[in-house]
Parts: sequence; structure tokens; C-alpha cells
Amino acid sequence: MNRQDLQSRTSIFMSVMIVAELTSAFEVSMVYAALATLFRIYGDPIGVGWLITGFLLVSAAGAALVGRLGDLYGRSQLLLAMLVFAFIGSTISAFATSLSWVVAGRAIQGVAAAILPLCYGLVRERLPVKRVPVGIGILAGTAALGAALGYLLGGVIVDNLPWQSLFYVSAGLALISFVLVWMFVPPSAPPAAKGRLDMVGGVLFVPAITGILFAITRARSWGWVDPRTLSVLAASVGVLGFWVWYELRHKNPLIDVRLLAMPQIALANICFACAAFGAFQSQMIILPLMQQPEWTLVGLGASATVAGMLKGGASLLGSAGAPWGGYISGRRGGRFALVFGAGLLTVTWGATTAWHGSLWFVAFAGVVSIVGMTIVYAAVPNLILEAAPAHRTSEATGLSSVVRAIFGALGAQVIAFVLASSTVSDPARGPGSYPTAEAYASALGLVTLACVACLVAALLLPKRNPTVAAPDGVGLGIGRVAGRG
Repeated sequence: MNRQDLQSRTSIFMSVMIVAELTSAFEVSMVYAALATLFRIYGDPIGVGWLITGFLLVSAAGAALVGRLGDLYGRSQLLLAMLVFAFIGSTISAFATSLSWVVAGRAIQGVAAAILPLCYGLVRERLPVKRVPVGIGILAGTAALGAALGYLLGGVIVDNLPWQSLFYVSAGLALISFVLVWMFVPPSAPPAAKGRLDMVGGVLFVPAITGILFAITRARSWGWVDPRTLSVLAASVGVLGFWVWYELRHKNPLIDVRLLAMPQIALANICFACAAFGAFQSQMIILPLMQQPEWTLVGLGASATVAGMLKGGASLLGSAGAPWGGYISGRRGGRFALVFGAGLLTVTWGATTAWHGSLWFVAFAGVVSIVGMTIVYAAVPNLILEAAPAHRTSEATGLSSVVRAIFGALGAQVIAFVLASSTVSDPARGPGSYPTAEAYASALGLVTLACVACLVAALLLPKRNPTVAAPDGVGLGIGRVAGRG
């Protein structure tokens, strides 16, 4: 195969991976644009909230579990299966006659979160070794870009078409992705010796993770010291502890807990946790700050349209940071890229904490912050791939998705609590209360501290050769991308 033919097949393969990940990323964020409409139609804020919660719970547990099954039984085969689930979930929600069925469809859609770790595994499986870091960066950028497009396109659809059109679009994307994967990505060859499937490990993992996330997401409405919150959290942590004990004793665990103890993987996940807890919560602080009335002495007085355009534009511009992060990872190693991204986040959020009185400065800081976040988003899986065994690639990156989901949910609750801890209102200027300058300063300071912790963890990473270890066969499958078989 000549160089030009290889490049062409590589481009086709990466294009298919991008479309598949766009399907997943769009499903993550699209429904946010319809929340206000669904609140009005169904009059059930708690029930509508399950459109987010149900998706989150399924996606968090499914990313690692399905990622591991992909490692065992073939990543491209599992990718096709996840696209089928995404299509079925979208179709159920599109034709649902009650809110319960819309929620059920969204929960089924949640398995699409496993698409990203499966794509990471396929990139490592199919691409030449030197191209893997950039390929990972491109997919990370696609995830960020797809989420931004989900917000923007979702708003356009809801404003101009029936809200069910959101699910028609997501079903169409899933169908297109399925056809492309079927046509251009040959079946993965699973490991020759799998041993007995660890069913108990898989069964225990799901309630442990979903229970912890459920308790965190309900804590704001129930209260952190409410018996319901504490009992669900305690039971889930207990199941998680038993699951860890069981998997450590198993000869062939479904999910190898020891991966999380490897220094490079552990520190990379700590960085991801800190970023998810802090910088990834930017929209919870920046958007309200932009739109808050100026009479509160901290708000910037922008309209929702202006704030949305600035935030959406920042997301689109910032998504370019992920491929760059992949390029840096390939040239200088994932550690260098992660230190750079975490340092950028620390400086940006530190400056925003010190001065956030200008709409344009906050908007500019938002762009820089998203660049830093997408570099981190690309560097973490590259670091994991540098250290993880090839036969556990999707599992290891799927576990990082679980870490991000848990700490992202925890960060959202903490930031919301901090912003609500001190408010100001004026009945003469209209209903509602707003966070005070002190509340914003505390929230911004908390994010900055999380960024500092991310930077410290990145600096503690061991220095190593940036090349991703290549087992036999990695990079050879790209030659068969022209057709299945």
C-alpha cells in the first residue's frame, strides 16, 4: 500500500469516527435546549429533570462497562450495537406519548456515551502509532464541538420545529453513523483467550456508580444531610467497596481496578476529576454572570441571546484546542500537553477571579478556558493510552469517563450551593434573587483552586517517551478500511 492510499484510508476512517462521536456528543447536550418547552408542556419539573439524570446515570456506568466489552468482543461490533441503542432510544423519545416514555428513550440513549471510549480504542487499534495522539485529540475536539453544536442546533430546532424534531435528528445521525461504520470499519479481532466473563463484576458496578451519581444529583433538592441522600450514598459506596474487593480477587476481572492504581493513569484521572469539578462548570458561573442585571453590582447585563452567542462562539473556537493538544501529546508527550492545558486553566481562572467586571474580558477568558479544557480533554486519554495495556484500552478510557461524570456532578452541586449561599434581590426591580459579588468570588476562587490542583497533579506525572506502546497488529487494520471483511 502506497503512502497516498494509506493517508486516504486513514482520512476515511477518522471521518467515520468523527461522525460516530458527533452522534454521541449531540445526544449529550441537545435536550437542554428543550427543557423550558418541556417544563411548559408537562408541568413536571422533576420528571423533566430525569431527561438529564436518567441519561447521566446510564452513560456513566455504560462507558466503562461497554468499553470493556468492546475490548473483549470487538470494538467495532460494540460500536455498531451502541449506535443501534442510540437509534432506538431516539425513536422511542420521538414518538413517545407520555413523559415517562421520553425519559425511557433518553435513558436508552445514555449508552451512546460508550461511543467515545470505543472510538479511542479503535483509533489505537487501527491507526499507525505516530498518528494515535492526534487522532485522540481530534476525537476529543469532536466531543467538545458536538456538545456545543447540540446546544446551538438544539435551540434552533426547538424554536422553529416541534420539540420531537430533536430526537428525529439524533435518530438520523445514529442511522448515518451505523451505515458508515458498517461500510468502512472492519470487524475488530477480539483477543484469542478471554476466559470466563466476569458477570458479577459487571452487575455490581452499575448500581454502585449510578447510586453515587443519583445521590449527588438529588442532594440539592433533598439536602446533603437528608436521610434519603445519606442512605443512597452509603449503600452505593458500600456496593462500590465490595465491587473493588471482588474485582481485586478475581483472576480475570471484567474491569481491572488495578488500572486506576497505576501512577500515570491515577494522576491523569485526578487531573480529569479536578477539571470536571472546577473548570468544566464554567457555564454555571459565566452565563449567569453575563446575564445578571448590573444593579446587583456584579452582573454584566447581557441579554440571553448575546450571552448564548458568546458562550457558543467560545465553545466553537475553543474546540480547536483538542487536536492541538493531541499534536502536542504526540510531539512532546501527554504530560507536557496536560501541564500546558492545566497551566492555561489556572492562569485564566485566576485572572477571572481577580477581575470579572468586563463582558468582553469574561468572554475572552471563556475562549481561553475552553482551549485549556479541550487540551486537558485530549491529553488525559493520551496519557491513559501511554500506560494502559492495549487489550484494555476502551475500558481504561471508559473509566476516566466515569471519573469525569462523578466529579462533574459533584462540582455542579457544590458550585450551585456556593452561588446560592449569598444572594441579593430588589422587589422594585422585579422578582428573583441573584448571587452577590461575594458568592461569585467564592465560586470563581473554588474553580481556580481546582485548576491549581489539576496543575499540581499534572506536574507529578512521571516523564516518559510520548510514543503510545504498540502491541502486535496496532496500525495494521487501517489497510482494510475500504470495506468490511
